[in-house]
Amino acid sequence: MGKNFLKLFPQIPLRFGLVFLLAFLPGGESKAGETGSKVSAISPNLKTNPGVQKNVWDDLTPEVLADLGNLGFPMEMETPISGSYAEYRVHHLHMGCDFKTFHTNGISAISPFQGYVESIGQSTKGYGSNIILKSSGSNLKAKFAHLLDFKGFRKDLDLLREALALLSGGEFQVKLSPGSYLLPKGENVARLGESGTGVSHLHFELHLPNGTLNPLPYLPLRGKDRYSPELLLLYVDSEDGVQARLTLEKKGEGKFALPGNQKLNLAGGVRFRLGAYDLMTSRNKNNLFFAGIYKDDAPLYERSFRGMSYEEARIHHDIFDSNRSSLNPPVYVYNLFPAKGPSIDLRNFETGSIVKLTLRASDHAGNHSILPLEIEVGTVNSKKPSITKTEFTSADGILKIKTPPKTTYGQGSLLFKKIEKPEEDLKLPEGLKSKAAIYELESSDLSWVGEAELTWRGAALGKKDGIYIYDKASKKWSALKQKGQVGLLTKLGALAILTDDAKPAVNYPYLITRNRRIKGQEEEGIEERLYTVSDTGSGYAGGAEVLLEGEVYPSEFDADRKMLIVKFPKSFAAWKKYMLLQIRIKDRAGNSSDWFTDLVRF
Repeated sequence: MGKNFLKLFPQIPLRFGLVFLLAFLPGGESKAGETGSKVSAISPNLKTNPGVQKNVWDDLTPEVLADLGNLGFPMEMETPISGSYAEYRVHHLHMGCDFKTFHTNGISAISPFQGYVESIGQSTKGYGSNIILKSSGSNLKAKFAHLLDFKGFRKDLDLLREALALLSGGEFQVKLSPGSYLLPKGENVARLGESGTGVSHLHFELHLPNGTLNPLPYLPLRGKDRYSPELLLLYVDSEDGVQARLTLEKKGEGKFALPGNQKLNLAGGVRFRLGAYDLMTSRNKNNLFFAGIYKDDAPLYERSFRGMSYEEARIHHDIFDSNRSSLNPPVYVYNLFPAKGPSIDLRNFETGSIVKLTLRASDHAGNHSILPLEIEVGTVNSKKPSITKTEFTSADGILKIKTPPKTTYGQGSLLFKKIEKPEEDLKLPEGLKSKAAIYELESSDLSWVGEAELTWRGAALGKKDGIYIYDKASKKWSALKQKGQVGLLTKLGALAILTDDAKPAVNYPYLITRNRRIKGQEEEGIEERLYTVSDTGSGYAGGAEVLLEGEVYPSEFDADRKMLIVKFPKSFAAWKKYMLLQIRIKDRAGNSSDWFTDLVRF
């Protein structure tokens, strides 16, 4: 079969046969994608302990600069940005830019430069169907992900994808001969979709041999970004034991201050973390382009998101606070200090002196925001611990948390605060009832990546009970993943044991999401309906009951959209003009929704 396959597709060199076999074998290495490392798909071999390296954007060749200076937009029309470069994800950084397709599939992806197809791939998660283009004039590459198919300038490219999917069981990433699929700038490469992880959108990356570049400074964007970054919170951890979470006050466009312009009293090594985001033109909350901290205009620490080496992107816990940052809702908390040091060491200043600092943030369009700080230098009376703890217990012994030993960072601690009278923000939604006291969990100079184990002493969790966490950014309670009676914790917030008596619900989606494909690109012979699934408490349990004209009817659940998809053959129209559709769902606590009814018209 292999020889016949190569006869059908001679553009695949024989020397890549072994690569195919390795790629198709089950149980091999995990596929690179948005659920894993976003840097492994086309990155070279990496050294484990690299020395000091230049920035990726330093010393770009004239050929690369020429390609970047004439880069075309990667879609047939310019749409708003929905995800920016190097945004925080739970297990990786988002090493490209996302552009909206308004939840529809079938829009054309366009070649941003003259070149050829270097490789194609497909996976059920992560990147989904993807294609990598190589410039014919430089070593610049472009990656398109989450594609619907490869039906663009060469129809046989999609036939090749289908053949490889059959041979591999649907998971592959293969390299093609350089001359097989040549294409000019502006050519239709593929159709955009929602394969892999996420709803329909274009994920676009720019690659060099040593890392990735942020596409935003180089793409021809018509929309003018006039919004300065929003600075929300300042977290302070100092060697003298001060641990603070300060909500920042906006004094004007790009100007921020501490509450009441207060002065900080700190001593020893101090670490600052900044909670911030940038709105860009889409009004989505996106990543910053730059953040830094300065004394008298001299940089103490700077972080640019113009580009990033493959190795740098792997150690994302050095860049973001893993337990305060989140993707949904978008919250980015930046570490403004090196991996093994403070933002500033106040032992270098006289006790009682005033040290003035400035925090700066900017976006790719050049809009700036600043936060001035005044620090009165104190004295460190205690010696800072030199070990990293991974086990923490509340003062009353009720809560015990074990963080992952290999991915816990810092020499600080977790802080527990029992809340006797919950604030208005912590008010429980209808249907959720508290079974025990609420605890506020914070940290001081400590973070972890992955799942920490939370044990709640004396808690006997019934079917409807669960450990919940309150997210201050979204102002919502959500159930933790659980392993028996142990809760799996990935972030900080208020913790509670809640009983879920809230009904889940089925409803119509927003108008913009009622169709998944643009007109003319629909699945042949099929008409589909989409319905939203929501639950206040434990979450949708799966296995929806769907009845069509009183008979059981199949459906699909789209976990990214959180929607049920019901497909109907268009031939039904010859039988009836209208049909009655009924849907009922359950949540993980066993609560059932009311029956949802829709009159489907063909």
